[in-house]
Amino acid sequence: MIIVSRTMDWGERSGGGGGTGVADELTLDLDDNLAELSLERTITSSLKSAEEIERLTVDERLNDIERAVYLLSSGQEVQRISVIKNLPQLLTDHSNDAMRRVVPKVREVLHLANCDLQDAATKVFVTIIEQRIITPASYAQSFLQTILSNVDNRDPDVSEAWLEVLLQVISFLPKDILKRDVLTVAVEKGQLSQSVQSRLASCRILGKVATRCDSFMIKRDILPLVQSLCQNVDYEVRSCMCRQLDSVARGLGLEPTKSAILPELVELSNDEESCVRLAALETIVSLLSLLDDETCTQTIIPLVCKFCENAMQSEDSTLPAVARQFGRLCHGLSVNLTEDQKIWFLNFYCKLCVIGLVPEKTRVNDRQDTLKTGSSHHKSPPILNLYREEDRHMECRRHCAFNFPCMVLFAGPRNFKMELHGTFACLCDDPNKCVRVTMASGFHEVAKMLGSSVLTIQGELISLLKDDLLEVIHGIISHLPETLDTFAKGGNVVTESKITGLADLIPALISAETAAASSRNWRLHRDLLEKYSCLPRCLTSDQIYNKIVPMFFKHIIAHRVLPVQLAAAHSLCVFMRYNRRLEQRQDICGRLIEECCHSGNHRYRKLFIDICHFSLELFSKNYFKENLYNSVIQLAQDPVPNVRLKFCSLLPSLKSQFKLPKDLQLLQQLETLVRRLLSTENDHDVVTAVRRAVFELDRIKMTVGIQTSKHHQEDDLQDQKKEEDEQLLLEMERRDHEEADSKTGSSKAPSSAKGGDKRRESKAGATSTAAATATARKTVGAKSSKTGSATGRRVAPSSSSSSNTSVYSSPNKATTKTAKSQGKKSIENATFAAPTASSASKVTSLSAKTGKRSPTVQEPNNNKPPASSRRRAGSDGLICMSSSSASKTPSYSRTKKDTNASATVDGHTSSGSSLVKRTSSTGGTHGELRRSSGSSVTSPRVRQSSSSNIATSNSTTRIKKTTVSKS
Repeated sequence: MIIVSRTMDWGERSGGGGGTGVADELTLDLDDNLAELSLERTITSSLKSAEEIERLTVDERLNDIERAVYLLSSGQEVQRISVIKNLPQLLTDHSNDAMRRVVPKVREVLHLANCDLQDAATKVFVTIIEQRIITPASYAQSFLQTILSNVDNRDPDVSEAWLEVLLQVISFLPKDILKRDVLTVAVEKGQLSQSVQSRLASCRILGKVATRCDSFMIKRDILPLVQSLCQNVDYEVRSCMCRQLDSVARGLGLEPTKSAILPELVELSNDEESCVRLAALETIVSLLSLLDDETCTQTIIPLVCKFCENAMQSEDSTLPAVARQFGRLCHGLSVNLTEDQKIWFLNFYCKLCVIGLVPEKTRVNDRQDTLKTGSSHHKSPPILNLYREEDRHMECRRHCAFNFPCMVLFAGPRNFKMELHGTFACLCDDPNKCVRVTMASGFHEVAKMLGSSVLTIQGELISLLKDDLLEVIHGIISHLPETLDTFAKGGNVVTESKITGLADLIPALISAETAAASSRNWRLHRDLLEKYSCLPRCLTSDQIYNKIVPMFFKHIIAHRVLPVQLAAAHSLCVFMRYNRRLEQRQDICGRLIEECCHSGNHRYRKLFIDICHFSLELFSKNYFKENLYNSVIQLAQDPVPNVRLKFCSLLPSLKSQFKLPKDLQLLQQLETLVRRLLSTENDHDVVTAVRRAVFELDRIKMTVGIQTSKHHQEDDLQDQKKEEDEQLLLEMERRDHEEADSKTGSSKAPSSAKGGDKRRESKAGATSTAAATATARKTVGAKSSKTGSATGRRVAPSSSSSSNTSVYSSPNKATTKTAKSQGKKSIENATFAAPTASSASKVTSLSAKTGKRSPTVQEPNNNKPPASSRRRAGSDGLICMSSSSASKTPSYSRTKKDTNASATVDGHTSSGSSLVKRTSSTGGTHGELRRSSGSSVTSPRVRQSSSSNIATSNSTTRIKKTTVSKS
């Protein structure tokens, strides 16, 4: 159908039968082309005819030398190339015969050879002199003249190739040969009568020879020609000779350079051609390490300043070169600059960094004036010049971005914020992507130089991580571990109890990962996930667990690219290894087992075996055996053969985790598993893998007791270090809890003291009753010291228990406020006070009046903090929770409503038995649990009685109970 439509179009265009005939011819050609592309067509182009085979056949009776001479004389082109490539081997095996018969033939062939043969010969000639196959004298006699003659080849590519060979050979030739054979040719080619190509070759040869000659020889034979070429009428020759002045100056020395080379260099820096000025600037930068301080101060610094000002004013092609060399200039001249000169260099650099971002008024006015004129021949050139200027300005900013670490070193880290921070932010936010990519690639260098002031550029790091361009993200991610390490050191030590400013990086890190995940560049995504394994060095375990870990689990479960899954799994294992929360480590491990090992998809079960490999590298043997071993051995009976096949690769690593005699049972279990695989496996590949694993298992030597092998000792030392690190994590977690407990207790101590003062004021009306109670208690104590000691131990816990508050309890300020407002209602205050002798006696008195059995008041544990508490649904009391659930629950804080409800807990009723915890006036949980089996905890009538009557009845009840126990 396509051919018909095209035929109709052609017929309409041609306007008659002639167009149809052309269309038919094109159709036939198309059919012929399609027939040639048929797959069934036999390809015969590679077959050789009998005549060609005859020409390529060589007599087998010929030796190596004779065969090489024959092929060079009458062989095909490919045979000649083969002989030339084999020339070093011929010279090694048959030195004399090859030099006498083969090398002359090679020179004859090269005279009229094509480019392929010439290229092969250039490589072989360099190999012969580099490997010292023959002596330099023999090389100069047999090969050097061939090289010098081919330098003048008419083909510029061939001539350039042989000139490169000559420049490499000069480094291996002695001085007498250089002076006799090479320098003579260079002087001859440098004359004004020679072509530009010959003079350019002479400049390069002179620069290379100057590195092999002494100062006297350079002054006598080379320097006059060098000065002449620097004044050559052709700008290409002046530029080429200017680039060789560095080599000539280093061969001459300092004093001859100051008198002979520097004047030429100053003149070339003011040349009318930009390429000559560029060559002069590069030579000045190269000579900085040779020149003394006086020369740099008096000659080079004024010359460089003038050069930079002229480049900025003209904004020609020299300006990007100035930006490219500016870092080396500042570094080389920094010791010779005054403070004013340093400020000038910094200001000039800042101007280069923003050049082109804000157009000048003159340029805008010129464009507007041009647009106002109606002539069309004035409109196009300004637009072209504008684009060229934009490219030139972009190159300046890109080179400035590359040199920024050097400028930080030049200005000093202390002056960074004042001098360079604004410029740094501008470059990181440059509209051109090349500038931002360059800044991202060198960001880690700037961070290292800033040291403790690195947090100054945290905003720019966030900006680059959130960039829309993947190249920028790749540049910042490639050195992310070094960058984050510097931030962690600069932002002090990161602890679990101190959330630093580095938490602001988390949204930027997630944004960079989202951008990489949404792109098709899975390699960048894999690298990013691998680099994120450094996050435990700068972020807390809670931050990683809450923000980063879910993202990695998502990629393990949902991503389809295996390298990305492996990178996510490895980083997750690293997070689990350095997490300081035991519960979080167990949760990550449990999720990996559940999502991968117990998955219904065999791909995830295979991935779990890779996770086990990662865990074996990161964790100790005991950790692996306790957490992952029982899960992974279940994969030996997996219904999918590929899973069993991959499991076989893990068998030697599993055996290496055992230590005898402690793991003898595990070793027997593994051996039984392997025997079962050998006997029951039906898949051929799995059987082969099992047998290969058996051989590897036999090589693993299991020793009992102390390891004597050096390999085993190193392995044990590494495993011991891993165990120590894991124990250190547990110890650090325990210390964090203790620090939190101590801080909570110290914050509650002042409020507890206020509550005690308030209670003492509320008891002022019952002084006489309290004194009688104390006298009776003293009498009873004299009769029975044992009973008094037991009673004191039950009702008067130590004062240290008041500060031993749970981590998850918060100070209840609302309770204290309520207690103060209630005046002398000591019963309500006693509900939240720390357990004292008076409060315990009041509880006993209340229980006696209501006819309920009072529980035994236990002594609180002063060594361990009490368990955390939570409020049971439908109840106003506080119930105790297990240690496992306590670790999962955040610290409990009461609201005002909860406080009021707890304040009147004695007046409420609850169905069944309830566990009520006495709390202090500050909200801490200091008392023990008391259980009541009735429908109410206390009688409502008790709350309405006066405090003095309650105190009297409380003391009387205690005296009677003590007397009964004594009798």
